[in-house]
Amino acid sequence: MTMPTKKAFLPLLLIIMLSSGCGFQLRGKVELPEGVEPLFIGGLKSSDQLAIELRNLLTAYGVALTEDGKEANYRLNILEQKDQRRNATLGQKAKVAEYLLIEQVSFELLNNKGKRVLGPNRLIERKIMPNDPNKVVSTKDEEDLLRREMLQNLAGKIARQLRNFDYSSQPQTEPESEPQQ
Repeated sequence: MTMPTKKAFLPLLLIIMLSSGCGFQLRGKVELPEGVEPLFIGGLKSSDQLAIELRNLLTAYGVALTEDGKEANYRLNILEQKDQRRNATLGQKAKVAEYLLIEQVSFELLNNKGKRVLGPNRLIERKIMPNDPNKVVSTKDEEDLLRREMLQNLAGKIARQLRNFDYSSQPQTEPESEPQQ
């Protein structure tokens, strides 16, 4: 390397060293503590878009999933998923100028004994979508794209809640009994 190239490389190296030294992690990184995996995702059909997004995200970050709830150490249950489309603003002649798209999901986390250790929690994603009444097909395509993005965001939020949950403080399934004398 020439001297100018080395000088340009030095600030980059310094940034990398400082960011790794401070514990910086990308927002999407999901690492669950030992003993949490394998995880089962229930309450959704395997073909539901949210189930697909959750499985893809968790698998991409190395979280072990199982298809059998009996094999799982924890069970992520999706209790409810709703989507809505509301009129956000009206334009000329009282035609809809923008829609408000809403995706909601409620979930809970159960341990392998069936005890709820997290939740039920409700997460909401909202997006404004412009409406062009002259382009119905492209508006529908845009809505589908936005909804998929919203479900990806919800999957990320669920994964971050799983990552940040304190698994050591979960409720005990049975009260400890005092030794008999």
